[in-house]
Amino acid sequence: MSSVEENIRDAFIVVHNTHENAEKLMGFCRTIAEEKTNYNNVNGKFLRWRSDNQSLGWCIDDFILLFQRETDKMLPNEWRDGPIYAMEIMLSNDEDPKQVPTIYLSKFEYENIASWNKGYSPTNHWQCFYYPLRDKDTMEIPQNEEQISLATPKTKEIAEQEYLGLRKVNFMQLPLIGVTAENAEEKIFGSFEKLYQYN
Repeated sequence: MSSVEENIRDAFIVVHNTHENAEKLMGFCRTIAEEKTNYNNVNGKFLRWRSDNQSLGWCIDDFILLFQRETDKMLPNEWRDGPIYAMEIMLSNDEDPKQVPTIYLSKFEYENIASWNKGYSPTNHWQCFYYPLRDKDTMEIPQNEEQISLATPKTKEIAEQEYLGLRKVNFMQLPLIGVTAENAEEKIFGSFEKLYQYN
């Protein structure tokens, strides 16, 4: 076997192991949410972007789980009348190849979540839960050296047409490597609590 063949094989072993670890972390967080916190996982399967037409979509490197506080009122559309809390595992960043694998923890606040349809497709994450933290053409995302950052749609039309009536997103980030089974409850759900209390 040539060194190139070995490198390709080894790279895919690392990718498969990384996906397995991401799956374990998401499963662990679902269990913690249900058993120990005031948060419920609302989308079941993780949200992700994939595409048969673009090679960047062949290997999933971004996973999003959505949560809501169980104390928020349940609506007829099966969402709760309150913010959506997102845990995003970003394994790589095409726009910043030097970025280490990162967990983004976000609180999305909307004008009228009661008007939404039931459920959410795993493929819808790209527009509604990925771009609001990154698309500087549609969002005001000031550089923030503090722990919690803020992103807001540039116009009401953008909020309504692109982001389901999004008012604002408060978010923070952690290095993925720093989250373990021993500290996941504190790191993930403790951060959601900080976001809950942050205005």
